[in-house]
Amino acid sequence: MALRRVLPLLLFLFTAHALAVEPVLRVSSGPSTVRIEQLPDRQDLNFEIFIDNRGATALNLRVLQVSAFDAAGRLLLRRQLDDNGIRPSIQTLPERSIAAGQSLTVFNPFSSFGKELDLARLHYQFTLVDADGETEQVAALDVRPLRAPGKTSLRLPVRGRAINYDGHDYYAHHRRFDYSFAPIAQLGFKSNFMRYGYDFVPVDAHGAMHRGSGERNEDYFGFGAELPAAGDGVVVALVDDRPDNRKFDQSRLADDPMVLFGNYLVIDHGNGEFSVYGHLQQHSVRVKAGQQVRQGEVVARIGASGSAFFPHLHYQLQDGPDTRAEGLPSYFMDFQVSNGSSSLTRSLATVDTGEIVESR
Repeated sequence: MALRRVLPLLLFLFTAHALAVEPVLRVSSGPSTVRIEQLPDRQDLNFEIFIDNRGATALNLRVLQVSAFDAAGRLLLRRQLDDNGIRPSIQTLPERSIAAGQSLTVFNPFSSFGKELDLARLHYQFTLVDADGETEQVAALDVRPLRAPGKTSLRLPVRGRAINYDGHDYYAHHRRFDYSFAPIAQLGFKSNFMRYGYDFVPVDAHGAMHRGSGERNEDYFGFGAELPAAGDGVVVALVDDRPDNRKFDQSRLADDPMVLFGNYLVIDHGNGEFSVYGHLQQHSVRVKAGQQVRQGEVVARIGASGSAFFPHLHYQLQDGPDTRAEGLPSYFMDFQVSNGSSSLTRSLATVDTGEIVESR
């Protein structure tokens, strides 16, 4: 073979090999389908970002930038966290170092956007540096969020006045169930089934959750309160015999992760959406597995079983019947939100953390 033919072939093989080299950084989102949750005053994106360092050197996250584009590809806004200034904004992320061969989970810090924005594509760019701060690695992630309302007609799963003590905003613990954390991953968790969870607690006219010290379950106004079915469906799972002792057996998590909820009830709405009621009062479940329930029908009572600090209802919507599911946004019809001396009426909305709500 002539040399002038060999050289182009060698150049092609070298180039092909170079292009096939795996990048040092790989970035992905969890879950793979990112949903837009519509709130009355904003739209939220509830997901986490996984950054895998496949190189041989430890790296530190220096800049995280997001650019939002509409359906026509026009830039809507750009935000970033970086290491500029006396108290750099990047420090709002508590963990920024990734050892060689390890990964970092970042809860999306750009979680809320104006409700008027057409969020068709979000471009995330990550700049990481080595220990000397001189060598940079850059990676990117494109997210095309899904704007899809729920399929099930839902009403609030509690009666009377109740506060959403802890919901699923950026700061809520349901939002921060880190299934990539080694001790959690070893138990078999691979998704955040409580991603859109609520902790509903009945309150009095002044917003108090209990009388006295709150040490006893009976101190809480909501202990034993009736719970209506949020929507029509079929009961597919329940547990009813666990005590209201605010405890659970952690050694059972590997074989029965639902033990977290103590007494619980799962309703299949028949369209890929399942309602989960957790921390129910012992022996209060009024329905049986396989039973059809109608919206508004009393199905159980508020308790303090399982991983509960105090009596409350943990409610969530998800895409499966157990903890292998992924959470889904839930939108409730016709309820009121306390606004001091008056109230706001919402025809179809989610409930934000801290809001006091009541069914109409």
